[in-house]
Amino acid sequence: MSEAPAAGAAPPRVAALRLVGPPLVGPGAENARSRITLPLGAKLSADAPAYAVALGPADVADAATVARALPDPGELPAGTLLLVLPNVVGAPSLTGRFLAAMGRGPTASRALRATALVARGYVRVAAGVDRETRSDLVWGYSVGEPAAT
Repeated sequence: MSEAPAAGAAPPRVAALRLVGPPLVGPGAENARSRITLPLGAKLSADAPAYAVALGPADVADAATVARALPDPGELPAGTLLLVLPNVVGAPSLTGRFLAAMGRGPTASRALRATALVARGYVRVAAGVDRETRSDLVWGYSVGEPAAT
């Protein structure tokens, strides 16, 4: 039986997230989007100021492959929040749906996701558990302070 991850830091609050990542492009994109539970009570929005990355099975071999799946922090606005979601989104299958429904689908470890964020150049990297979805989240910010609004 696997042990639940330590709570860690309190996740940031966001109203909307923009999903990015390899399983979210190409012919299976709509299927992948429909199987992702957004954390933090966020809604999906194409123009959200914060991003969430969904990883595919080919993206979780090691920290270097996870890092390559992340957006370049230099191409994001200063201070942009990037969440790396724990669930690995694979091709649709009956087994995958069953495991996901039982909460046992494939996941990327907290350490792997955090290491990839640091390696890619994100700052203020932290991890914690979303109380609403019980998702083990890892997040970081692009370099710089966000513009005052």
